[in-house]
Amino acid sequence: MPVILVNEIEDGKIGLWKITEEVYDLENSANLSEEDKLTCSGIKAIHRKKEWLATRVLLNELTGNHNSIKYFSDGRPYPANGEFNLSISHTTGFVAVIIHPTLIPGIDLELISRPVGRVARRFLSSEEYDACTEANELSNHKLLLHWCAKEAIFKIVPFSDIEFSTDILISLNKNNQKARLFQGIFKNHSDQISIPLEYLEIEEVLVVWAFADKFNFSNKNYS
Repeated sequence: MPVILVNEIEDGKIGLWKITEEVYDLENSANLSEEDKLTCSGIKAIHRKKEWLATRVLLNELTGNHNSIKYFSDGRPYPANGEFNLSISHTTGFVAVIIHPTLIPGIDLELISRPVGRVARRFLSSEEYDACTEANELSNHKLLLHWCAKEAIFKIVPFSDIEFSTDILISLNKNNQKARLFQGIFKNHSDQISIPLEYLEIEEVLVVWAFADKFNFSNKNYS
């Protein structure tokens, strides 16, 4: 079974799956409900179907039970039984899932080889852009850390009108980077909410995740 990582973190769990199976094998492992079987049959692209199935197999692996995934109106996933909070990410050939019983998780992963320099100005502040520049060249590794971190935070906060370059700010510290820790800030009007982040490089991917208390966003309902 191609589970690369299953770790317990802060009373939650994180899992990473490398997709090597065929659709038939994933379907057999997913233990889908009739409703989910119908949904799966409607996914025509093979790579998307594999991602969808592998996500559910991995979630079952993390919890030890069958789980059905539902979605809020803004697209955020949640388990049908409501027993934990959930975040999902996928990139070519990989899926990641993170769960927590009380905190709101956010996770993002990307292939380490993915170049993002051409769109850096779209998601970085001017200070972040400078922080990603080494010897007059952009560091793709630092760019990916910023991108994944902002995506992880975006999946946590219950707002849709977010500007990545101004509303989500990332601070990289050389000492903290050695411990694979860094800091994010979500700016909601006059409020600034600090969100600690962690990251891991494994196989061909970079994984970034964070947790936040839903009461940090008390003016927005999480349901």
